[in-house]
Amino acid sequence: MEYSAGYFLLSAGSANQPFYLTQVNDGGFHLEKLISMDEEVGGVFPNIFDIWADRKPKRPTPVLSKSVLDKVLVSMVFGTLEDALEGYREARAQEPSVSLIGISLDEKYLPDFHDWRDPINDETGEGEGVVYCLKKKQPTSSGGIFAGYDIAGYELGGRFLSFLGNHLFKDYLALDPNLSINKYGLFPELQTAEALARYTNEVLAEQGMAEEDLMWLPWKITIYEGF
Repeated sequence: MEYSAGYFLLSAGSANQPFYLTQVNDGGFHLEKLISMDEEVGGVFPNIFDIWADRKPKRPTPVLSKSVLDKVLVSMVFGTLEDALEGYREARAQEPSVSLIGISLDEKYLPDFHDWRDPINDETGEGEGVVYCLKKKQPTSSGGIFAGYDIAGYELGGRFLSFLGNHLFKDYLALDPNLSINKYGLFPELQTAEALARYTNEVLAEQGMAEEDLMWLPWKITIYEGF
């Protein structure tokens, strides 16, 4: 059983994707559209912390109304598909490249994830957005299209760092030269994603090649709009 960790808006048109696509192209892969819940790689928005601090975003992103922003959980995740669709409709009118995805995690990873995610770091009594969504143990909404698995670590503050954001793709290819990714830059098979996540935690993180303060897990991505 997989449980929803929330829904994200991606603004690929304003993300620095060519930089990250170089990693993929150097491996001989060509993608139609890069999908990632990593803020830098996938263009995830809006960043609530930037909005609260009245900081200018690193790159232009669609502007959402206060009524929609009030539904965004720390830091950039929507708790329900209904709320995310409302944000998607507002953003899509400003930028055609905007898309909407949902992410989920297999229940077997939940105990370790919640133990690792120390509750004293929660921004609210209910936890950060992704933590809060997973605690509810709700399935991802139906109607989406399976996109693949992203290997990512969950950072304090509600953000993700993906394998592309941490420049790990070359290390994966060194481990398995026959490794393949799909047209979204994701791993199509759960078994492969799980093995690479273990390798990241047990080898690359220990060697200092991957961010060692994170728990790297295979997150399932479902497409809902914009593709």
